Amino acid sequence: MNRRPPSVLAALIPFFALTFALAGFTAGYFQGRGARSQDLGKLHAAYRKIQDRYYGEVPPGALLDGALEGMTTKLDPYCEYFTAEDYREFEDVNLRGQFGGVGIVVGIDRATGFLLVETPIEDTPAFAADVLPGDLIREVDGKSVKGLGLSEVVKKIKGPPDTPVTLTMSRKGRDPFKVTLVRKIIVVKAVKARMLEDGVGYVRISDFTEMTKQFDAEVKRLRDQGMRAMVVDLRFNGGGLLSECVKLSDRFLDSGVIVTTRGRTADDVRSFTAEKGDTLPDFPLVVLVNESTASAAEIFAGAMKDHRRGTLVGSRTFGKGSVQTPFELPDQSYLKLTTARYFTPSGTSVHREEGKKDFGLEPDFRVDMSQDEYSRLMKKWNDERIVKGERPAEPSDFKDHQLEAGLEVIRAKLENREPKVEARLLQKEKASEN
Repeated sequence: MNRRPPSVLAALIPFFALTFALAGFTAGYFQGRGARSQDLGKLHAAYRKIQDRYYGEVPPGALLDGALEGMTTKLDPYCEYFTAEDYREFEDVNLRGQFGGVGIVVGIDRATGFLLVETPIEDTPAFAADVLPGDLIREVDGKSVKGLGLSEVVKKIKGPPDTPVTLTMSRKGRDPFKVTLVRKIIVVKAVKARMLEDGVGYVRISDFTEMTKQFDAEVKRLRDQGMRAMVVDLRFNGGGLLSECVKLSDRFLDSGVIVTTRGRTADDVRSFTAEKGDTLPDFPLVVLVNESTASAAEIFAGAMKDHRRGTLVGSRTFGKGSVQTPFELPDQSYLKLTTARYFTPSGTSVHREEGKKDFGLEPDFRVDMSQDEYSRLMKKWNDERIVKGERPAEPSDFKDHQLEAGLEVIRAKLENREPKVEARLLQKEKASEN
C-alpha cells in the first residue's frame, strides 16, 4: 500500500518533546554519517519560526505528524507513518481483512458525482436492506456527498460496529429514500473459487490478508466436487502478510525452503520452510501472474516455481521483494519500515531497483495481455461480485488469454503431453512499468 494516510491530529507537543522524539529516530542516522547533534537545531529554528510567524493556527500535533511523515517519504514508497487511529484502520482492512461497515462495494458515478453501489455483499446490513447495484448514495447522515472523494465518503459510511448510519439513496423509477443501517464487522472475502470444466478448480486470491481459512474452506468444497487440478489466480494481487503466503505455500509443499529474508539485524535474517501435514495432493497446479502480482504473491509464486510444484503462466511480475515491519511508538502511532529483502528458494531477489532489468518473476509461459484486455477482465470480475439485482450479460467477445493458456497447461499435464501454448509478447504501455 503506497498511499500515505491523512494526518489524524494528536495533542500539541512542546518543542522539547518534538526534539527528543525526532532524536530517537535519527540518532543512528546522524552518528553513522559523522554529523553533529547541532544538526537538529534547524528543526528547532523551523518550529519556532512557524510558531512565531505563521499566520494561521497550527492544529495540535500537526508538526510532529508532518515531521514523521516527511521522514518516511525520504526512505522508499513502502515506508509509512501512521497515527494511532490510521494504523488501527490499516490493520483491520489490510492485515485482518475486516472493518466496521455496512457491506457495499462502491464507486463514484461520474455523471452525478454521487456514490454508486456496485453490489451489496452477502450477509451484511446492506444486503438485508435490499440495497441494489446501481443505487446512488446521495447523502450520509443528512449531508450531501456530491463532489467528495471516494475515500472521504467511505470513511463517513464506515464506523464502529453496532452504530447506525443513514443513507439517502436514489434508484431509477423511485423517489429518493432513506435507509438506516446498523454497522457490523464486514469480513473481506479474499478468496473466490469455482469449478471449471474437466475437474479443474479455479481459485482467485485478491490479497494476502488473513485468508488461509477461506482458502481451506473453498478448496475443501472443490475437492468434494471432484477437483483433480487447480488454477491459482494471483493477477492484481499486491501482497499482504508474509505469514499468510508462507501458510499457503505450505499447503502445496511438504518440505524445503519457502522463502528467506535478509536484513541488518539478526531478527531480520530468517528462513521459512514447509512442513509435513495439511499438504494437498500433488495434482497439476498453474499459477496465473501479471505485472501487478507483487510482494507476498511473488513469494508464493516463486516457491511454486523453484520447487517445480506449479507452472507460472502470464506476464513478468511486479518485483517487490522487500519486507515491511510495523514499529509501535509511545503514543500508539506506528512506523512501517522496510527491514529486509526476501529471496526465493533458489536465492533470487525479485526486487526492482534502478538499472535492474530482471526484476520480478519470469513466468514459465509468457502470455501478455493489453491494458484494454485487463480492463475488461476487471469488469468481468466486478460483475461476478453482483449477488443481488440484475447482473450484466457475459461479454461474448472477451478472451482471457492467460487463463486459457493456463488451462491448456493443465490439460497437457493431465493427458501427459507437451502443452501447446504460444508466447504472446506485447509492448506494454509505459504507465504499467512505472
